[in-house]
Amino acid sequence: MKQAIAGLVRWTGFGAMQRFLKARRGVTIVVYHDPSPETLREHLRWYARRYSFTTLDAVATAMETGRWEDLPPYPLVVTFDDGHRNNTALAPLFREFELRPTIYLCSQVVGTARPYWWKTDAAGAIGVERLKQVPDPERRRLLAEAGNDPDRDGADRQAMTWDEIARMTDVADYGAHTRTHPILLQCDDRRCAEEIGLCRIELEEALGQPCRHFAFPNGDFSEREVEQIRHAGYRTARTIDPGWNDADGDPLRLKAFPVSDDVSVDWLSVQLTGIPAWLRKRKAAATGPGEADAAQWSGAMAKPKSAGV
Repeated sequence: MKQAIAGLVRWTGFGAMQRFLKARRGVTIVVYHDPSPETLREHLRWYARRYSFTTLDAVATAMETGRWEDLPPYPLVVTFDDGHRNNTALAPLFREFELRPTIYLCSQVVGTARPYWWKTDAAGAIGVERLKQVPDPERRRLLAEAGNDPDRDGADRQAMTWDEIARMTDVADYGAHTRTHPILLQCDDRRCAEEIGLCRIELEEALGQPCRHFAFPNGDFSEREVEQIRHAGYRTARTIDPGWNDADGDPLRLKAFPVSDDVSVDWLSVQLTGIPAWLRKRKAAATGPGEADAAQWSGAMAKPKSAGV
């Protein structure tokens, strides 16, 4: 199916048409988690021939000032969620391709040996999708009872250290991805406010520089989360709602295209058309919200299966 869709997109020129109509003046944001340097190099080569790399700060400024024309044609922002340990190996690529991505960090996971909860054996045994659907205290209790207390260090470090983060400040910006990566919709008001607001404070204290941008864990949010982000003083908040961003968009609901970490360039070009997101939406609607296939969806937000949580 993927090969057929990729071939159809190439044959019809649909991807090129979408770039001309949507991406020429609209900002494209792509979302990675933990890609290998080899895969990312191929992706960056493909982007470099079709887009102009820019930053979230530049996009925020264009939105705030109304000077959208200051952005380059075909503007593209590259982002990474969570702060995975192997992101440090990508720094040479950022220098080589002269881009400055935003890496969204979980402030109570980076700099520690605490695992990302969805990557633990306990989460695998219980079911990651099941854990996303229960109140946050219940999620934490279930993980602890299954042998992976989210407040305890794991056997192997999965996140970047503070030293590694500091060494990349010349090639990357850092944003907030909550303190511990809960599903915010499953948190009570106090926990939600702390995960959003304290994350910024902790990152700014550790980095000695402003933290201006936020990304919703799992792409889940409501008006409550948006108001908390506004109250905390962030300039932008990135969703995983697929689409392009224009001058009239909401900087606290930026659209983005999740990209599978191991995807081929052919399928990358398809993901940036929004077709896979549309197909997932139809599949989710057909199977119902409780089915496993629909678990890749939260409302209208699509995630490729290899994207993590």
